[in-house]
Amino acid sequence: MFKQRFLYPLALMIVWGLSANAQFAKSPYVKRDPRVDKLVDKQIELNKQALRVRTTLEPGFRILVISTNKRDQAIDAKSRLLKIYPDQKSYLFYQSPYFKLQFGNFKTMKEADMMKKELVLDFGENLIIIPSQVEVKGEKQEAENF
Repeated sequence: MFKQRFLYPLALMIVWGLSANAQFAKSPYVKRDPRVDKLVDKQIELNKQALRVRTTLEPGFRILVISTNKRDQAIDAKSRLLKIYPDQKSYLFYQSPYFKLQFGNFKTMKEADMMKKELVLDFGENLIIIPSQVEVKGEKQEAENF
C-alpha cells in the first residue's frame, strides 16, 4: 500500500519532467524552396492591388422593382433585369413575408430617376426610388505601406 502511494506520484513527476524538457528541445532545420518566396511576394502584390480597388458602401439610391410574397415572381424579375442590364447589379432580399428586388447603385437621385424612366417600360409604374447604402468602387489609389 505504501509502495503504491509512493510510486504513483514519483511516476507522475518523472513524466511531467520529461514532457517539460521536450518542449525546450531545439527545432529542426527546415530547407525552404526559393519558389515559396516568389509566391509570397506575388501574394503581397495581389493584396496591394485589392486594397487599391476596394468596393465601399456609401449613401445613395436604389430602385425597388418588385415587392411580392411570390418567390418565383421575384426571381423572374431579377433574371429579366440581368438580361436587359447585365452591367448593373440587382439585389433580392427577403423581409418576411415579402421578397424585395432592388436594382442599381446610384449616387444621386437624378441618376436613379433616369434609370427609373427606362425601367417603367419593362416593369410598369410601380417602381420606387429608395435611399440605401450602395456599393461604390474605389478609385485606384496607392496602398499604404504595411
